[in-house]
Amino acid sequence: MSPSHVGPPALSRRGLLKRGVFGGALLALGGSGVLVLREGLSLPLPEEGLLVLGPREYATFQALARRAFQPREGWPDADTVRVAFLADRLLARGDPSIAREVRDVLGIFDNALAGLLFAGGVTPFSRLAPEAQDAVLEDWRTSRLVFRRGAFHALRSLAHAAYYSHPAAIAATGYVVPQGFHVADAPVWRGPGDGSFAGSGGSTP
Repeated sequence: MSPSHVGPPALSRRGLLKRGVFGGALLALGGSGVLVLREGLSLPLPEEGLLVLGPREYATFQALARRAFQPREGWPDADTVRVAFLADRLLARGDPSIAREVRDVLGIFDNALAGLLFAGGVTPFSRLAPEAQDAVLEDWRTSRLVFRRGAFHALRSLAHAAYYSHPAAIAATGYVVPQGFHVADAPVWRGPGDGSFAGSGGSTP
C-alpha cells in the first residue's frame, strides 16, 4: 500500500454502510430525534487540530481506543499514543470516501438512538462505564448484522494501525526500525567476477 493511500483494510470503496440491510436506515435515523442530541464524551482537541474527525468523533474513537489499549507494564496506553489523533492523520492520507464512512460509523457507534435499537440503552458509548463499553464492543463484534460486524472490525483495524504507528508502541514490540536505506557493515556485491560478497568470507556456489 502506498503512503498516499493509507486506511484500514476493512474499509473499501464498496461502502461499509451498504454491507448490511440496516445501514442506510440507521443513517436516516441518526439524523433526527431527541436521542441523537444526547451528548457523548467531550475531550480537549489536539493542539495540531483535526483534519478529518470532528470533536465528537474524535472523542468517541479515543474512548474506543482506551478499551483496546489499556495501561499495562511496558506498553504505552491509548492516551500516551494519542490513538484518535493518529487515526485522524491516517484517514487524511487515504481515500476521502473511507474517511466519510468512518465518520458515519463513529456517529452511529456513539448514537443514543442506535444504542436503544441495538441494546436497549440510551447512554452514548463514550459515556458508559468501562465494563459496559466492553459489552457494547462485544455485541458489535458478534452481531448477526453484517453492518455491525464490519463496522467493528473496520474501527478495530484503524485503531491498531494508528497505535502501532507510534514510536513508543513500536519499541514495546521489540522491533528495531532500520535507520536509513544503507547499512555500512552490510556485505558488498563486487560483481560476478570475484564470486563473493566482500566481507562475507565465503564464495558463491
